[in-house]
Amino acid sequence: MDKTLTAMAASMLHCSSGMSTWNMADYTLGLYKLSARHALEDAHDTIAGDPVTSRSELETMLQWLHWAEAAYEGDKSSLAKAMKIRDDDLVRMETLSAALKPAFYIALYHQDHCVVMGIRGTDAATDAITDLNAHSELFEGGHAHSGMLAAAKWLLQNEGESLRKCFESYPGYRLVITGHSLGAGTGVLLAMLLQESAQTQTGAVSTTIGIAPGRISFWGFGCPPCVDRNLALAASFANNVVFQDDVVSRVSPAALEDLRSEIVQTEWNQAFKDGTTQRKVADIVKATCDQLEQVELPPGTIQVYNKVKEQGYSAFLGAGSALVSRITGVKLGTAASSPKGATSSWLSLGADAASQFFTAASNKVAQDVNKSLAEIHERNSKKGNEGAAVAALAADLNATKVLAETSSDSREQFKQNRLFVPGILYHIICQPLQPGEKKPEKALGSLPEPSDPKDTVRYTVVKGKDPNSRFGRIVLSSTILSDHYCGSYVKGITDALQWSKLP
Repeated sequence: MDKTLTAMAASMLHCSSGMSTWNMADYTLGLYKLSARHALEDAHDTIAGDPVTSRSELETMLQWLHWAEAAYEGDKSSLAKAMKIRDDDLVRMETLSAALKPAFYIALYHQDHCVVMGIRGTDAATDAITDLNAHSELFEGGHAHSGMLAAAKWLLQNEGESLRKCFESYPGYRLVITGHSLGAGTGVLLAMLLQESAQTQTGAVSTTIGIAPGRISFWGFGCPPCVDRNLALAASFANNVVFQDDVVSRVSPAALEDLRSEIVQTEWNQAFKDGTTQRKVADIVKATCDQLEQVELPPGTIQVYNKVKEQGYSAFLGAGSALVSRITGVKLGTAASSPKGATSSWLSLGADAASQFFTAASNKVAQDVNKSLAEIHERNSKKGNEGAAVAALAADLNATKVLAETSSDSREQFKQNRLFVPGILYHIICQPLQPGEKKPEKALGSLPEPSDPKDTVRYTVVKGKDPNSRFGRIVLSSTILSDHYCGSYVKGITDALQWSKLP
């Protein structure tokens, strides 16, 4: 969790707009403060919907998740083996991505009479450039993410003919586009482009691939916000699945502005339970600083107090309760119950000792941030799905630098053009087992990896019933990155299948 928060803080500091005066400690521990509050309040961001209990619907979802995950395979043979198709059924495969040119494959899936196009998610440093291009531009009467739209247009221009030839050879087949992460955002925009049609004697036909728009569908997993609300509501051909607190499906410039506002509006005493050490430390600081505002202070103490204001309360709290006790010489329980005693103890500190205290706290935060950034760079340089969540998060957070370069009016306009995950939404939710509730002893049918009998949670897939209900709030849980992994999606849907009913 610490690495996640420091990574987010570093990116927010680099791209800050309205809060550009914050320092590293304020960002990092401001996020820590808010994450503690989210945990205390059991914060969540979900959609209005009903649990999916149909086994066939969940199996369909799992099927297309495996096709999306296949885009991370390194060569044709591995992909064909993973999806149990013949090598010659793999029409096209590009494993090397470039700026605004994602990796992808096109395959014939005869068992289901369809052509599948899978688009890889954030997997290499070059993919991050697509994510970074966060300007929203006019599209289909609304707005779309510029980087992903450019990638979708590139695929349309370069692979539209390949798709057309597939349908000329197999005229009864349909098209399914699928992807994870950046691949999902690019894929759904490509599907929108392919929906553009012309009327013929037999009805509407896609101008690019020559099939009816109704035979084009999309399945996305961990899709980033990529279109405005109106386009999101209109994309009835698209199905998008989000796992628990997956941050990639929620992060956008507008969402980060909301997150900053939450930090500002959150007091430290809202983040911790009564009686905890953290709460007692917060009470010491708040009581002390409140009283320091009301008294006349000697020069040495003013220097200390200015250091407090410069570094922020976050640096003080981040140094740890043990260090607080050692420096102040006050037992936290006594100080918390006696604000005057806390103030007196604080005022007795020498300017040098206090200055060293805050400097140490600030340096510790800076070291954590630098270490986190180095790890992100290292993971961005590696192939493999393991680093996808970190890379996608870092790139999406960095996208907010657009806001830093615009006026306050432009930022407000940007928020009005807020982007969302489009189409029919599904949310995989993790819930603790109720007293007396047990996992099914057997999987219904042949399902991968039956649930561990020691599990104390169950996963439920909720299908949105209110088109206006969309994901948008970033919840700072300890799993915001791991919730983005393909493996987490597989586990969640597989577990939900254990509880599903027969068709």
